[in-house]
This record gives sequence, structure tokens and C-alpha cells, in this order.
Amino acid sequence: MGISAARDLEALRHGFTRWLAARWPDAPGPVVAPVARPSTGLSSETFFLEIDWSGGDAGDHAPPASLVARLPPSGDGLFPVYDLPAQGRVQQVVARAGLPAVVPVAVEPDDTWVGAPFLLMPRVAGRVVRAEEPFLRRGWLAEASAGDQARLHSDFLRLLATLHRLDPTTVGPAAGLPGAGEPPGAVLGAEVERWARYLDWASEGDAPVVFSEALGWCRHHLPDPEPPPSLLWGDVQLGNVLVADDFSVAALLDFEMASVGPAELDLAWFLVLHRMTVERCDGDLPGFPDAAATVEAYRERLGRPLADLRWFEVFAALRSGAIMVRAARLLARLGVDDSWLLRGNPTVTLLGTLTAE
Repeated sequence: MGISAARDLEALRHGFTRWLAARWPDAPGPVVAPVARPSTGLSSETFFLEIDWSGGDAGDHAPPASLVARLPPSGDGLFPVYDLPAQGRVQQVVARAGLPAVVPVAVEPDDTWVGAPFLLMPRVAGRVVRAEEPFLRRGWLAEASAGDQARLHSDFLRLLATLHRLDPTTVGPAAGLPGAGEPPGAVLGAEVERWARYLDWASEGDAPVVFSEALGWCRHHLPDPEPPPSLLWGDVQLGNVLVADDFSVAALLDFEMASVGPAELDLAWFLVLHRMTVERCDGDLPGFPDAAATVEAYRERLGRPLADLRWFEVFAALRSGAIMVRAARLLARLGVDDSWLLRGNPTVTLLGTLTAE
């Protein structure tokens, strides 16, 4: 959630009940069970809804009984804008291509129903990798066999490469995705400047020097030529998938950071976040390949040569660090010590290593 008070779950229940009744006026009145919040955070909020059309049949076009609602944060969040319609369009494109993205039941821009716009989706069965926990050391994935771990990693890479092979013009500039309207060869430069503006906003004009220096490094070392564009997932990590019982990926989640740009942006984001997790947990899972093998397996699935990943990894670490800057500023308003931002922050160490290589 944001830094303001948490949303009133009972008010949400009444709001969703009214919305469902208005959306399907000929159906029996829906009964919405108490709304559940599976987790909290500083970005979009997620809620679980259970619906009972108690008076009879709601019809073929009524939503399923189990739904997931996604709302912008109730207070200040990690990002200045939360474009739920763009997220919904990306999920529709990805799902139409045969990938396991969740097709929204509705994208509601009117904030009068529950106090904010919302994205409503069917709830998909599957287990979640808790990225905020040391999942490489404990939990259901750490306890799985090496073969099952390898199966999940392989399916994850397969789906990522399949996503990147989609025609990025299927979403088009009208979708509002960053990079979608940039001319060929100009996406990365525009991305650097977009994240420069984000860093200035996130740090409230007082960015730590290490991030400002990394920004200058990225500007000076822009890849030339620029790799071709792909539709990008954005926040590529195991914490953003649902995992089926057979350790395949049941659903791709969270397209909040979706954009258009070189596939190397997504791959480097995954590699950098996983590298920091491995270092924090002092080792990887036995079934996961190392970084070099991961890159090669992904390259084979993508079907084209990859650019030198060093620049993309620096940029990924910079973007991750900028988001940490924003989180630190938000937590500081709550009285939480933000000195960790420069002491022990893994992105600081990683930026120093990557820019010195």
C-alpha cells in the first residue's frame, strides 16, 4: 500500500458489490464475501474477491466467482503514474498470443465505485515465489527437487523469449507504453532520460551521487547499434509468476513496468535482480543454471544474437536502485531509518562492480 492509511476492506466490498450489480443488472444480486488483501507493499495493491450470485444464474458473461482486483496505491507509491488500462491492454495482447497472461474481466477507469480505478481479473491457481523472502534458502521452491527447480527456470526463460518474439507493434503507440512511439535506434536514449526524470522525482531532487554517476555512465556508453525492439514485461522476476503443481509457469503477473525496447532490457533486469538475491542468500538453487548458462539458454530461445549485456546490467541496477531510492524516501516519512540506502544497498555495490569492469 502507499504511505497513507490502508483502504477500508468493507468499503471495498460494498463498492465492488455495487459495481457488479450495475454491470450485470439483469442478474441476481451478487454477494461479495469479505475482501482479502494477500500482501502489502509500496506499489499497486491486490485484493481477492469471492462472489456468489445467490439469486440464480448470472449468465454466460458474468465474471468467475474468484477474482483479483488490482488498484493503484492508496497513497504515494513507487511510481508517479499507474496506467491500469495500459496494463490491461498488454495482458490481452500477451494472452491472445498464447502466453499464460491473465485476460482482465474489466478495466474500470471510474474511481467513484471503490475510490480508485481498478483492474479486475480471474484468479488463477498457483504458488507464488515470495521475492521479498530468501526463497533460495527456505520455502517450497528451495525444498523442491533440483529437477523441478530446473523445470521452472526453463519454462520461465521459454515464456520470456516467446514474449520477446511478439511483434511489439501489436500494442502500438496508442497503448501509452514507454518506447512504443520512439523511432528506430532511439529507444535506449529515451529510456535513459525517462529514468533520469524518475530518479529526480524519486529522490526529490537529491539523488545519491552513486546513482547520478551511473546515469552519466549509461548516457556515455549507449549501445550502438541498438538491438531491435520487443514488447517488454518490465518487472521480470520469479516473484511475478504463478507456478503450477508440475513446476511450469501457470501465469505471468504484473505488467506495471511494461514497455517497448530491446529484449536485453528484460533479460538484464532478471539477471541483476537474481544476482542480488543469490548474493543475499549466499548461493543459488541447485537446479538453477548459472548466469552464463541462463543467457545462452535464453539466446537460443530468442533466436537472435544478444548485444553485450554489460550496459543493460548497469542500467538495470540503476533502475532498481532508483526504485529503492523512492522506497527509502517513502519509508523515511514513516520514521524508518533510510541509511541503508548507501550502506549495504546491493545496487550500490553492484553498480560499482559493473561500471568498473
